[in-house]
Amino acid sequence: MKWFFKKKSRKKELKEIRKKLENIEHEKPSFLDNLAKFYYVFPEFYRRKLEEEARYAGVKSPEKYVSVMSLTTFLFLLAPLFYLIWLKVWWWLIALLFLIFLFFSAIDPYLALILASDSRRKRIEQFLADFLILTSSNIKSGLTIDKALLFASRPEFGELSELTRRAAYEIYGGKDVEDALFDLSRNIKSQIFEKTVNLLVQGLRSGGAVAKLLDETANDIRNTETLQKEIRGSVIMYIMFIFFAGVVGAPALFSISIFLVNSTSSMWVGDTSDLTDLTEEYGISSFIQMKSTQVDTKVFEYFALSAIMITTVFAGMLISIIQTGKIRNALKYSPIFMFVAIGIYYALKAALFKLFSSIVGV
Repeated sequence: MKWFFKKKSRKKELKEIRKKLENIEHEKPSFLDNLAKFYYVFPEFYRRKLEEEARYAGVKSPEKYVSVMSLTTFLFLLAPLFYLIWLKVWWWLIALLFLIFLFFSAIDPYLALILASDSRRKRIEQFLADFLILTSSNIKSGLTIDKALLFASRPEFGELSELTRRAAYEIYGGKDVEDALFDLSRNIKSQIFEKTVNLLVQGLRSGGAVAKLLDETANDIRNTETLQKEIRGSVIMYIMFIFFAGVVGAPALFSISIFLVNSTSSMWVGDTSDLTDLTEEYGISSFIQMKSTQVDTKVFEYFALSAIMITTVFAGMLISIIQTGKIRNALKYSPIFMFVAIGIYYALKAALFKLFSSIVGV
């Protein structure tokens, strides 16, 4: 009888499992699932690059991430485009900006993944020296490498703890130690971490003093961090000069220039016959010729905005190279510099016109 009831209960369980599977198969895809199909619009080589950077950044679903980022960026960039259409600027400029915005919305997810992977690398390298010292202490106490990694994986080490714990469990499950360690280094885009894993693997192969090797590696990492901090402190004056020249000085000068162009142009709006008669009366007409300015204020303003954007982009590149030695970190600086500089430009321009408009008659 017991066997009969057990068999019956198992049949019920199997029926419930089948129903759940059928519900999953017939379940309607969510909005994000439908949106993720946009990911396959990109070419295959670009998708491989995105998936590689997503692995470094720890993003589990690159399809959804890339699709949401790309469409959000494009919709965000449409606002200034509609503003330019409302201003009735040149049609070729609107078409050019539309193509640029379309290209940027396609490449923006890749840039965001690069920044995310770089941020993850910094978080992991921050605790790497302490983790190696703790692992070395565990090995000195007589633990094997897998147990040493597992007991060193403490919660305060963040993502480094999760990755090393997973590698330790894989070794427990029968995976080769070298393969588990190499797989660990492939998920992090860090030269320091990769070299550390290579040294650890070579030490295990040769059967040398692994604990001493880990201690020396941890000391080298700390010395490198100290040198980097000293270098950042020594170049802070150059960074401040570039920032003020590109983000504050250039917008201020262009706002003053546009004010002067507008004020001089307004002088020729009225009747200039009095000035001409005055110069002829004193006989200086041959030396001074009174002509109206030929500068178009709208064209000059477009030039000023373009120059500010280019200046801030290169300012971000220079600061990135000086501070980190990598030009790609300019992605963190240049957009912020651009928005701040344009804000300063419009604020100073509005202040100048408000304060001196009554004097010059603008």
